[in-house]
Amino acid sequence: MTQAATEAAVWPRRSYAWYVLALLTLAYALAILDRVSIALLIEPLQKSLAIDDTQFGLLQGMAFSVVYSVLGLPLGMLSDRSRRVPLLLGGLTLWSLATIGCSFASTFHELFLARMMVGVGEAALVPVATSLIADYFTPGVRPKAYGLFVTGSSLGTAAAMALGGLFLDWADGLIASLPAIFGHMQAWQVVFVLCGAPGLVLALLLLLTVREPARQGSTQASQPLSLRPILHLFAQRPGAFALFMLGSVLNLVCVYAIVGWFPALFIRVHGWGAAETGKILGTYGLPVSVFAAVNSGWVIAWLARRGHKDAPILCAMGCAASMAVFGTLSCLAPSGSLALTGYLLNALFLNWNTSAVYSGFAQITPNHLRAQVMALQTIASGLVALTAGNFIVGFLSDTVFTGRTGIAWSLGSVFFACGLGAFFVLMAARRSFRKAAADLAALEPAR
Repeated sequence: MTQAATEAAVWPRRSYAWYVLALLTLAYALAILDRVSIALLIEPLQKSLAIDDTQFGLLQGMAFSVVYSVLGLPLGMLSDRSRRVPLLLGGLTLWSLATIGCSFASTFHELFLARMMVGVGEAALVPVATSLIADYFTPGVRPKAYGLFVTGSSLGTAAAMALGGLFLDWADGLIASLPAIFGHMQAWQVVFVLCGAPGLVLALLLLLTVREPARQGSTQASQPLSLRPILHLFAQRPGAFALFMLGSVLNLVCVYAIVGWFPALFIRVHGWGAAETGKILGTYGLPVSVFAAVNSGWVIAWLARRGHKDAPILCAMGCAASMAVFGTLSCLAPSGSLALTGYLLNALFLNWNTSAVYSGFAQITPNHLRAQVMALQTIASGLVALTAGNFIVGFLSDTVFTGRTGIAWSLGSVFFACGLGAFFVLMAARRSFRKAAADLAALEPAR
């Protein structure tokens, strides 16, 4: 049998794999949309629910991240031992309904609870999707597939900005034209409904068309549930796993600060309206971020072909350098146009970190532990990056850099410190990562 025939017999049909990847990418986009659409609603929410910046940071971060993080590991372990598509369907349906449920909140605590339920649903997405992609695509194509999957983050962030602004424009018209449905709502409540509804449609499409792929490589699915194999991996290669995870999480602190607080930067410091801010950030940011997300997978593959076994680490370092330089400068820019320029320059490298994480951990982790490692990454991202990236900025704005324009210095401080820290931590991880990748490649059969 030829090599091509062997590959076709073992791996799913390539065209179908790309179709499933498109749906997973769309699910990722909707997850980000539902997670971050709240950022544009800071002014009406603070007015309607009487919340300050610190509480708003908690709504964006801790309310979501605590359950998102805690549930990540058990869902990852479940993903490594059971059918993954039903888990994805359940999570997608739950987080979409919870996003719609945010529109019914009348107090800070009710909105906090609704945001927690969004986190419960979304906790399944990354462990399940990254595990599925590893079994839909051969190792040579996998970095490109992860790069395309990461475009979901860019699409979701841009959609949260552009569609959030558009939905704010539509809200008054919908309230007036459909009083039976929206007549009792304020504009911010309508936005939550419009953001959550598409996920229910996608869940139906996934149910009807997506099949569970066969697991590739050594699965060891019959082993009992235990954290011992994961702990052994980290103890054996702390530089490859722990330092890589720490560096990527520091990058993500900056990413979540961008998503959560950059609209406030333009609204408060540069005097833009909320709808205008959303449309501009979404319209200009979308093509740049999508290019960066797709490009990141190709860059990792290109570096790997040139002999760089630590290609994912190098990409994550590029993201860290961008955060420290372009991210900081965009916060402290004296005009909205210069701030937007810095924002777009940083967006060129924004998704390199996420593609690096997905490709990197797939490169050094055995198949039967991949979802669990990604679940640990999700825990670290949620408890540290998502919580800190939103809370610290809000706390600094309330207590240190007070005043309406203090948000610029709060954001700039986070970008500079975390971006620089991530760069040096990732540099320290390179040697151990190369050794872990070589060890796994020697153990797994040629594919």
